[in-house]
Amino acid sequence: FTLFDVLKASDQNRFSNSVRLQKLGVVLKMGLFVEGEMGPTDNEMETISVSLILKDVELNASLLMAMDQDLMGELKLGSILDTDYMISCLLSTIHSVGLSEFVMDIGDIEEFSISGFISEDTNKNIQSMTEAILSEYKPLVLSAIPAFTSKTIRPILHGILQVFVDTARDDGACPEPDSSLDGILDFRDLLLSEERALELLGRGGSPYGDLFRLLYNFLEEMMSKADKDGLSELNVLLSSLTERQSGKGGDLYYPGDLFKQDLDVALNGLNAAIELGVSDLRVSNIDSFGSPVKVLQPVKEGSSLLNNTALMGFGPDPFRTEFRLLIKGKGDEVEVHNDLVLGLSLENVGILIQVLVQIAAQPFLNFPLQDALNLQCWLATATTPTLDKYGIRDGEPDSGLVLKSLALAVAEASLDIECISCSSPLIVEMA
Repeated sequence: FTLFDVLKASDQNRFSNSVRLQKLGVVLKMGLFVEGEMGPTDNEMETISVSLILKDVELNASLLMAMDQDLMGELKLGSILDTDYMISCLLSTIHSVGLSEFVMDIGDIEEFSISGFISEDTNKNIQSMTEAILSEYKPLVLSAIPAFTSKTIRPILHGILQVFVDTARDDGACPEPDSSLDGILDFRDLLLSEERALELLGRGGSPYGDLFRLLYNFLEEMMSKADKDGLSELNVLLSSLTERQSGKGGDLYYPGDLFKQDLDVALNGLNAAIELGVSDLRVSNIDSFGSPVKVLQPVKEGSSLLNNTALMGFGPDPFRTEFRLLIKGKGDEVEVHNDLVLGLSLENVGILIQVLVQIAAQPFLNFPLQDALNLQCWLATATTPTLDKYGIRDGEPDSGLVLKSLALAVAEASLDIECISCSSPLIVEMA
């Protein structure tokens, strides 16, 4: 993927989707039955393979959907954890759906071949024919694909989608979450295949369905792949997501005041009014992870322990954080006014984090989808440690959400200061 921008609301009932791929390959295998000259006893089965590889594929599709937001919000996470029921649950909240746009644009056809015939001469003749046809008509085919997909393929897919929606809505019921799953959520069973979960001393048997397992497999595959420069393919996804927020891939930008506090200080004869402020936070080059990246890795030592390792700030541009800092002070004998931009750049930051995440199974399974973007609601599913009257953990120290270990190794770091208006000589000298 070079672009993955999906389910972007363009209006109240329309979701636009844009995807770009460097390559898209399709292999179709089919059996060809040939009856010999001596009748049905002289039969041969040939497995024919049709291979098509496309380069620089861009797909734009718009989905029209009339959905009952209340019904969707009331759906519980445990009802859709099994993909066999997920479609039926989601369709139970939809009144109608349609495909209003479907346009595919292809930069080049890298390969088109038909092979698998028992006769080698037939293979060669077929290959020569396909190469000749492709050489002669490729420009015409490439120019016609957008109109063909829009005028011909889109109505077909629209009809298939209608049949699929009606069939799926009638076939399945949406189950309630499994009330027998109590205790603490086991991440080994939630994220891993049954075989891998058993190897790490999980239960096996997919007690939490297969939805999170499929998502985690996709994430693992993406994080393990690298481009020619050794950068993780996860960066493509991060670039697309951050571009939505800041308008620039790899950056997060939070303009305006993030923190502002006025303080009146009276200490040992010192009387001063102090104003502190932090604003305009920008985090740059988030999409600078080296390969491989390992996130949310379950371990054998515990059902709630997760390991995370990554190399950040890898490549030509460092990972960078900058913000605007205001320090104002006025007292009887002194007045300070420092308005500056503080930046920190880090190169090749090795990160190792182990966290304990104890989530209660029933609150997790009964989590309503309408709260999916509310961090406080997710935190409420974590087990609550017992506290004494001073607010200190009582009894078992490691429960709930705990940072078990953190290790950082930084190859190079630099701090820079840009003065907007600085009255302190030391800060002016450092800038």
